[in-house]
Amino acid sequence: MSPRHGSGPHGMWRIGPVRLLAVVGVGYLIIVLTLAAVNMDLGLGGSRAADRPVPAGPATGLDPAFPTPDPATATSAGGGGEVRVGSVATRPAAPSTAPPTTRPPATRPPAAPAAPPVVVRSYEAESAENGLDNIRIYDCPGCSGGKKVGNIGRDMGTLQFNGLTARTGGSATVTIAYVNGEAPRVGRISVNGAAPITLTFPGTGGWSSVGTMVVTVPFRPGPNTVKMFNPDSPAPDFDKITVAVR
Repeated sequence: MSPRHGSGPHGMWRIGPVRLLAVVGVGYLIIVLTLAAVNMDLGLGGSRAADRPVPAGPATGLDPAFPTPDPATATSAGGGGEVRVGSVATRPAAPSTAPPTTRPPATRPPAAPAAPPVVVRSYEAESAENGLDNIRIYDCPGCSGGKKVGNIGRDMGTLQFNGLTARTGGSATVTIAYVNGEAPRVGRISVNGAAPITLTFPGTGGWSSVGTMVVTVPFRPGPNTVKMFNPDSPAPDFDKITVAVR
């Protein structure tokens, strides 16, 4: 009986030609497949690099496939969301080099001087400072100071108030306090000798009852005069006048 191939102390690793061809074929096939896989991987990597867009702009000296990252859009390496560094929203504004604009202070027109206040003053008819021509002074319980001046009119007595002072002049409001226990009487007044004004004084209900009448007349700066008279008929009796003027 002949010994089997590969048996015995000297033929342990001996193989036949068929087995040798099979082993060589399998090894060659493995090498071919490995090279094919390597070539395919290299081809895919090249296509990815070719598909990357090359940024426009000046050359940086680097590989255009890997442009220098823009610090304005750089992202953090952590796992959070995108963090923009130095974006327009967070970038501090450049200091202005323009000189500050200074506006001249607003100028206001000078205020007009305030008008002097209105001064109100009363003047008694029976005062010795007045012109008392052919008049009579009567007691009057209802009158200011308890006195009044009568016998004025019918071309007899006249009453003139003197020293009615105004600082600036203009319109003066004169309140005449009078007494008339009869029907309406007529009186005339003249300011500073000007043309007289005719007034009708209604009855007051008695010769101790006082009524008032208000007139507006022009005054001049300084002293003024107001004259009471009536050349035609009796005038009422007079208690005082009150003047409001600047």
